Amino acid sequence: MTRTATTVRLRPRSSRQAPSAAPHAGTCVFTSVEGTLLDAVTLEAGPSRDILRLLHEAGVPVVPVTAMTLEEMDPLARALGLRHPMIVEAGGAIARWRGRGWEIDPCGPPADTMLDVVREIEERSGADLLIVSALPDSEVARLCGLVNENVRRSAHRCFSEPFLLESGDLENVKEAARSLGFSIRRGRRFLHLCRACDRGEAFTRLREELRCEVAVAIGSSPLDAEFLGLADLAIVMPRSDGQHDPELLAAVPHAERAPVAGPAGWAASLEQVMQRLEKRAVRSHA
Repeated sequence: MTRTATTVRLRPRSSRQAPSAAPHAGTCVFTSVEGTLLDAVTLEAGPSRDILRLLHEAGVPVVPVTAMTLEEMDPLARALGLRHPMIVEAGGAIARWRGRGWEIDPCGPPADTMLDVVREIEERSGADLLIVSALPDSEVARLCGLVNENVRRSAHRCFSEPFLLESGDLENVKEAARSLGFSIRRGRRFLHLCRACDRGEAFTRLREELRCEVAVAIGSSPLDAEFLGLADLAIVMPRSDGQHDPELLAAVPHAERAPVAGPAGWAASLEQVMQRLEKRAVRSHA
């Protein structure tokens, strides 16, 4: 499969710059995007926009953690005024705003290498995996509910390979992935091939970079389990059917549960967190 080069600037890992000081040395919010920060269907912020403004005024970095590509996230981040780092493509890379555009810092192998891993997994497991980036645009649009330019943005992957299990046993696929140093995680729509610690590595790096003392993490699918498990305060959002994902709850049993799905639940949860942290600060200075 032929891929076009990404239009953003890549920074080689060997030339990574020293972490820069963050405007706030206390709380950071790491959040999944679809069905949490934004509505799962419309990708509208709704009630979360006011809380984002309050967090910005308080100097609290909000870090999106998403399976979406940078091309998908760029217009959303611009509309919301998000300029802190983002973890994109299921932990495959970190994007940092550099004044006029985003700079990509890879956290794992490129997507072409991931395709080779997919082929090896198929060989070892006897399964057939349907790679999303290889599907026709019409099929991607049907599966994702995307239209026009958003289909291209979603399919143009540089560091990850979401897929569907066309035939075979998922447990055999997971075992084959583990034998190669990878893991299979379930997202909202697709299965994702990830290195064993992609999101955890990106989370840990950004927590240090942002000088984060209290890490709040919000997610809704098993794909979010790793960074939720590393946070000081984890919040699991319900799915659109109102139920919390049982696989995610089992992976992060200490997590709190948001009351409702989408931006309304996200805003309510963050508002409560801010109030609790403010009360804690008052008590510590009393």
